[in-house]
Amino acid sequence: MSQNPEFQSLLKQVVEQAIPFCKLIGLQVRSFTSDRPELRLAMRDDLLGNFAQGMLHGGVIASVLDSVAGVAILLKLAQTQPREDAHAQIREFGLMSTIDLRIDYLKPGKGRAFIASAEVTRLGKRVANVLMELRNEEGERIATGAAAFMLHGRA
Repeated sequence: MSQNPEFQSLLKQVVEQAIPFCKLIGLQVRSFTSDRPELRLAMRDDLLGNFAQGMLHGGVIASVLDSVAGVAILLKLAQTQPREDAHAQIREFGLMSTIDLRIDYLKPGKGRAFIASAEVTRLGKRVANVLMELRNEEGERIATGAAAFMLHGRA
């Protein structure tokens, strides 16, 4: 299901249009690979935390890493536990929530664009664990993260 074009189209629409905060900051799906999906964020003045130095706000960094973790889990579920159709698979997004999020800020968030990626390290029946990273367009690692998500309503 993770490579199903209808599912990918729905996922892109959810991330880029349906989730208000993701839409607000301009998050875009860059890659649908179930092993390491990627989201892209273009730098804008209204995303700055340190406006004097032109650095991306730490809260935006944390939000982007949280978002890519959720996408990674959804894609892993689609790969390992496919549902009957793309709409049922997308509804899995509403059945998960972040229960722990840790961010390590490694470098100032400078760049014109940022790529967030994530890898699901454990997909249990009730909890999923994910490792994430954010790099700028030059490949510099800006931040890393680890998250745990509750999977509500899974059998």
